[in-house]
Amino acid sequence: MRSIPHADAIAFRGQHASFEFPSTARDARHAARTWFEAAPEMSPAQYRDQQFMEHCKGKADSPLERRIRRDAFKQAFAEAVGHIVVEEARLHALPA
Repeated sequence: MRSIPHADAIAFRGQHASFEFPSTARDARHAARTWFEAAPEMSPAQYRDQQFMEHCKGKADSPLERRIRRDAFKQAFAEAVGHIVVEEARLHALPA
């Protein structure tokens, strides 16, 4: 399978961005849990973006820092959603 260089670069940046912005990754994981618990009337992506904007209030980021912070938030949110789905599936799985 051939890799897409641009997509690989984005994935690489997103994976390492959470190390640069740990509070951003932590807030994204919290946002994912909150979305599942509250089940708001918006899609996960809309909720994620709304929570990201709330998280960034008062932060004086450069455009590059904001982009890296956004990648960290999106990556951590997606990972948290994946973990939640897997854990819920395990809880509700029928015994073999």
